[in-house]
Amino acid sequence: MNEQCGWAGKILRVNLTDGTFSDVDTMQYVPKFVGGLGVAHKIWWDEMPSGIKAFDPENKLIFMTGPVTGTASPSSGRAEFVSISPHSYPEQYANTGIGGSLPTYLKWCGYDGIIIEGKSPEPAYLYISADGPELRSAKDIWGLGLVDAQEILHDRHGGNSSSYGIGPAGENLIRFAIIGCGIHSATGQGGHGAVMGSKNLKAITVTKGKHQVKVADPEGLLKTTLKFGPIRKPMPVYDMDLADDQTNPFWDRWTGPDHKPNFSINWMGNVHNKPFKFLSHSCGLGCYASCGFFEFKNVPAVTEPKLIHAMTGCNHTRYEQFFDREDETVPGENFRKGLEIHELAQQLGFGHFDIIYGFVPWLYYTKAMGLDTESKVGMPTEVRSNEWWIKLLKMIAYREGFGDLMAEGIRRTVVELGEDEYAHPIYEGPEAAREDAWFKVRLPLAPLGAWGYTSRSLVMEMPFPMSMPGLLNWLIETRDPHHSKWPDWAHQRFGEWMATEKDHYNSTFPLEWARQSTIRGTLLDSLTACFQFPLRKYMGMEFDYDEVGDGSDTTSMESILFSQVTGIKVTEEEFFESGERINTLFRAIQIRNHERTADMEFNELMPRLYDAYDKDKFKITTQNWYEYLGWDRETGWPTRETYEKYGLQDVADELEKIDKLPK
Repeated sequence: MNEQCGWAGKILRVNLTDGTFSDVDTMQYVPKFVGGLGVAHKIWWDEMPSGIKAFDPENKLIFMTGPVTGTASPSSGRAEFVSISPHSYPEQYANTGIGGSLPTYLKWCGYDGIIIEGKSPEPAYLYISADGPELRSAKDIWGLGLVDAQEILHDRHGGNSSSYGIGPAGENLIRFAIIGCGIHSATGQGGHGAVMGSKNLKAITVTKGKHQVKVADPEGLLKTTLKFGPIRKPMPVYDMDLADDQTNPFWDRWTGPDHKPNFSINWMGNVHNKPFKFLSHSCGLGCYASCGFFEFKNVPAVTEPKLIHAMTGCNHTRYEQFFDREDETVPGENFRKGLEIHELAQQLGFGHFDIIYGFVPWLYYTKAMGLDTESKVGMPTEVRSNEWWIKLLKMIAYREGFGDLMAEGIRRTVVELGEDEYAHPIYEGPEAAREDAWFKVRLPLAPLGAWGYTSRSLVMEMPFPMSMPGLLNWLIETRDPHHSKWPDWAHQRFGEWMATEKDHYNSTFPLEWARQSTIRGTLLDSLTACFQFPLRKYMGMEFDYDEVGDGSDTTSMESILFSQVTGIKVTEEEFFESGERINTLFRAIQIRNHERTADMEFNELMPRLYDAYDKDKFKITTQNWYEYLGWDRETGWPTRETYEKYGLQDVADELEKIDKLPK
């Protein structure tokens, strides 16, 4: 490679405390750590000691793009934030992804990422243009909704600008606050919006520069992109019922060849019975088709005289589901109620999962089980009332009354109240959002996954042994393992494994499945590309093949695109090894900074499994999992041999000094 391709070449360091800027050389980290999440991990390892809390000024917030960001590479355009997560329980280093146009704009301004340090003495926002970075006062937008503040910044800096920002939830340090990009994209899990709020940073705004990312093999990249690009039908504004197979143009592609009945209702949610047009939308500039998010404009609100501009889709349609089956006097009124609450939650800057899968079902189920959570909240629990929703959301966002405890997240709330009474009892009855329109459920009162995150239950919906690969992903994470990517070959072999395997606990199949999905997700977050990559059969898209490559391996397209963009030729096996290196470094951070051990992980995960798994047998599964990754069976720590295999001898040396290597 004769010239630098793929990477802009520098990372912006911002000291909010004294308002200074400096540049960091990207090339000291790549290609060894690829970009995105990999580079962020390396910076964190080099610069962040243990003992830092999420809201300490010493905590850093790092934002990184990858080598394919800003190119024509399919599913690119996303980026990663990392920090000590206030959402994780206990607080731990965690990552989260986000889309929008800002990652591409940042690359075109000449930066691969941003390292944010310290705390601004007053509300500020970071503005980056082709002329360089500035810190500007955010006093006039502090306290405004996430979307409202970004609209002001868009008007101020023009149509070629893009912003990430926080709402009142982030400003008030709600532990599950998001960093959002308008109505359509957000960091989701991790509470990184609260970290941003703790630094008095309201927004990051970038104006598109003239710098274009150099591509080593543009002709090859174009051929690869076209070869694997989706066969797409036009996606104009639609006015139809998404749950009607006669009017929904995506129906066949959603249901698959067996045409599962009502699949779009079950997965996409009840986004129907609405006389409103919508636009199928994507979250990043590199996306070829939306994966199930729909933008609505000029929808009349129910409780206020205003028009709503909002987006819903995928799991987020749960807001609308809470009202879908209610009687209505005005056509579309129920949908309007749900969309209004959805829009408010985005404006306030909430991570939606803790609301729609956490607190609201928890309040519904505890009431049904005879626990008096109504007196704690200070009002009757009425999940079909949008007035109730509005009061609840504002109570949490502004830490009013019981909302001050709920602002700590569902896990910390039930720990404070007592898990034996408020989390572990099993509820059996109507599902909170759908009642008679859905089958009855059997769920714990508090739908907890591991590490403080809301889950629709780890094993209630996907029983033994189906849940095993996902549980192994959860075990070694610091947040929910949403970025893990399950390969097609696993789905193809899954039925045979279920039917013929005599000892599921000692099988290597779930170990390889979990390893492939973990490393695959790590590489996607390092390139950076969407977790739906490489454009599988999914919502709004159709293909004549199962997955790119030969249909059995999982990283062929990623390695091809990395090679074509950067000019550094790597095989699929070599690129996969890069992912293993990055994942091993992440493990080292967990061990050094957060005292992670096998016992800690098992004791965290096992209570979420209730009686679905044999404790002693699953203990052996977890030990097999560690050994499969090249880690010690008893401690869960990588061996020196593993660190050195991936070129991390210096990491092993540091861990040995603090007695964090296996004996």
